[in-house]
Amino acid sequence: MKFKGTTVLFILFVAIGSYVYLTEYRGREERQKQAEAKKKAVQVEQKDIKEISLIYPNRNFARVEREDTVAENAQDLTPFGLKEPPLKVDAKLADGKTVEVLFGSDNPKKISSYAKLGGSNDVFLTPSSSKNLFTKTLSDLRNKKVLDFEADDIDTVRVLEANKELELQKSGDNWQIKKPIDTKADNGDVSSFISSVRFARASSFPENPVDARTASLDPPAIRITLHDGKAKADRVLLIGGTPEAGKYYARDASRDVIFIIDKEIPEKARRPIFDWRDKSITRLEREKIEEVEIQHGSDKFSLKKVGSDWKLPDGRKLQWDKISAILNTLEFEKAKDIVDTPKALSSYGLDKPRAEVVFRQGSNELQRLAFGADSKNPEGVYARTSDSPAVKVVSKSVFDNFNLKAEDLVETPPPKGIPAKEK
Repeated sequence: MKFKGTTVLFILFVAIGSYVYLTEYRGREERQKQAEAKKKAVQVEQKDIKEISLIYPNRNFARVEREDTVAENAQDLTPFGLKEPPLKVDAKLADGKTVEVLFGSDNPKKISSYAKLGGSNDVFLTPSSSKNLFTKTLSDLRNKKVLDFEADDIDTVRVLEANKELELQKSGDNWQIKKPIDTKADNGDVSSFISSVRFARASSFPENPVDARTASLDPPAIRITLHDGKAKADRVLLIGGTPEAGKYYARDASRDVIFIIDKEIPEKARRPIFDWRDKSITRLEREKIEEVEIQHGSDKFSLKKVGSDWKLPDGRKLQWDKISAILNTLEFEKAKDIVDTPKALSSYGLDKPRAEVVFRQGSNELQRLAFGADSKNPEGVYARTSDSPAVKVVSKSVFDNFNLKAEDLVETPPPKGIPAKEK
C-alpha cells in the first residue's frame, strides 16, 4: 500500500508540474508573443510577403514596429508629412492582398518617424530605422559583388593585359610565379590581391545603358582569372575602359550586367612583375642560426649563441640590440631590385666581396651572404646569397648592419653597483 501511495503522489506531482509549466512558462511565452505582435504595424508574417514595392516621388521601384499612436483618424495629415508621403511601402502577400505603409516626416526628437497604414488615418510613431530600412535606391538593392568566391579556394591567378601575361600557382601554403618567369612569389602580396577582388564591390552602375564593346569589355583591357580549386571552376573578372577618372567599367564574365569599380584592382593587376615576386634577401629560420661569421678584408670574427645570449669566442657578451638588428635584416628587409641573369660578378664587385657573412647551425653552413659594390639605380649595395645565382640590390642600412668590427658589438659592462640592463 505504501508503494501505491507513493505512485499516486508521484502522478499528482507530475500533474501539478505540467499544469504549472502550461500556465506559467508556456503561458508566459504566449503572452510575450502576443505583446510583440501588438507592436507590429502590419500583422503579417515575412514568409507570406511575395513582393515589396518602394514608391518615392517621381520614382517607383520594383518589420515595421509600431510605437505610440499620436493621432486617431487625423483629419489633417500635413503636420505629420503624410499628406504627400515621401515614402510608401507596398507588400504583396501570398493570398494576393496588399498591405501599404506610408512614412512621413521625423518627429522633433529625430528618433522616430510618423507613419500610417493605407486606408487608415491613424498616425503612429515608428523607429526611424524602419523608415531607413526601406529608403533604398535601385542601385542599393543590386548585387554589388565583383566576384563570388572564397579566398582559400583559389589556387591559380592569371592576369592578361594586351600581350602581357602573369600566372601564379599555389603549392601548399606558398605561391610561385610561373609566367613570365619561374620564381617565388610574395605570399603576402598575392593574398592581398585575391582579398581585394574577394571583397571588392561595384561603386555604381552606368546611368545610361552601355554595351560591352562601348565599355571596352569586348575584348577586355584586363582579364583576371582566379581558379577555384574546390569548385574546379574559373572566376573571371573583365575590366574595361574608364567612364571617369579613377573608375573602370567591369563585369563578372558569368553575368551580363556591367558595373563600375574603383581603380584599386586594375592598378594592382598592372603592377610590374617585380612587385609580385618574393623580395626576401635570404630565407633563413633565425631559430636555427647558432653562429654568424663576418669577414671584411682581413678582419674575421664569429658571433656564437650561448643559451639566450650571443658571445665572442673569448666569452665576451655581445649587445643584444645589434645582434637583433642582424637577425631582423634576414627576416624583414627586402631587396630593392633583383638581377636574375647577372653579368660577370666583377660587374657588381662580387668577385671580391667587401664583406661576407656565413650563417651556421653547429658545423652545418646554412647560408652565405656576400656584399659587393654600391648600386646607383636603385641606390643601394649589390648582394648575393649562396642559394641563388641572382644578384640583388639591398639598402645601405642592410650592409651597415654587417659592416662592423667585433669591438662594435661587445657589451660594455655596467659600473659596479648598477645591475646589467635586461634584454
